[in-house]
Amino acid sequence: MNPHDIIRQDCDEIAKRLGPECERFAGKTVLITGAAGMLPAYVADTLVHLNETGRLARPVQLILVVRSPDSNEGRLRHLRARKDVTLVLADAAQPFEVEERVNFYVHAASPASPAAYRADPIGTLAVNSAGTKHVLDLAHRDAAESVLYLSTSEVYGSPDAANIPTPETYVGTTSWLGGRACYVEGKRFGEALCIAEFEQRRTSVKIVRPFHVHGPGLRLSDGRIVAALIKMGIDGQPFELKSDGRATRTYGYILDATHAFLRILLSDEDGEVFNVGASSPETSMLELARLVARLFGRDEDVRVNADPAASHLTGAPGRVRPDLTKLRERLGVEPSVSLEAGLARTIAWHRARRASPLAAA
Repeated sequence: MNPHDIIRQDCDEIAKRLGPECERFAGKTVLITGAAGMLPAYVADTLVHLNETGRLARPVQLILVVRSPDSNEGRLRHLRARKDVTLVLADAAQPFEVEERVNFYVHAASPASPAAYRADPIGTLAVNSAGTKHVLDLAHRDAAESVLYLSTSEVYGSPDAANIPTPETYVGTTSWLGGRACYVEGKRFGEALCIAEFEQRRTSVKIVRPFHVHGPGLRLSDGRIVAALIKMGIDGQPFELKSDGRATRTYGYILDATHAFLRILLSDEDGEVFNVGASSPETSMLELARLVARLFGRDEDVRVNADPAASHLTGAPGRVRPDLTKLRERLGVEPSVSLEAGLARTIAWHRARRASPLAAA
């Protein structure tokens, strides 16, 4: 199987869920920063899919801002030669030129894994501050229909038990110093800037806080738990956790997340923040590891507590679970892909990619 077939199937389901709302993109231009990242690349693929399947009266045009043509192991390789796609090579932390009017902006440029943002804390802060300001200035210039800023669930820090599931109204407590601060404080500032932009200049901006989303495009070198476990399975390594495995999370699949992103982008919910992810099941890392092992057809025990002092775990919350009431009640969006099904599709994509690297998405 071509690995992109899995993505096309997901994009087709997203398009079906959007229904007539898709037509809002007809003849419009959408700019996406950090476009090779797992989450924004799915947005790009979905919009291209609308063109390919004739769902739009006029094609949507995409401007994809990336630092390198081979960002994320060539994740956007299949889009390079398309007439409806323009690739802009730029660091989104710095001002970049866009001459044409853009109707929709998706600002997703930022390292997201602890390994990546800890390696470049200054760049992480810059892309979420100066980079966000530049995107908002462009959107204001264009009187854009809508702007979507991808924040993170990490702005909540470690919620107390009374605030799990965690609603958007919860005010997180996080350290502004230390390893995770560059990411968390960068995103908190980006959110504050978006709300200020809406309140002062009435730019139509929305904010999403993704919670542990997985799917095709997840880099095996990402370092976070799902990627680490899939890498162990792909490489035939023993399944091993660098913790005691007790911390719990909910894990959302990228199809559900992308549908939510696009519904929020197209909504009238200006100046609002939405959690995006899965509300259940709340799964321990040990349970997750055992599930991934089963999906690889392996029944050996998962090793735990191999490195309890691992630096990447410093400051990580013990429980992470979003309250999705706002997303459900205001926009009628509900995730539907099960944890096992999402993991199986992610694994299938990686296996297909390894078997056919030249056909990889």
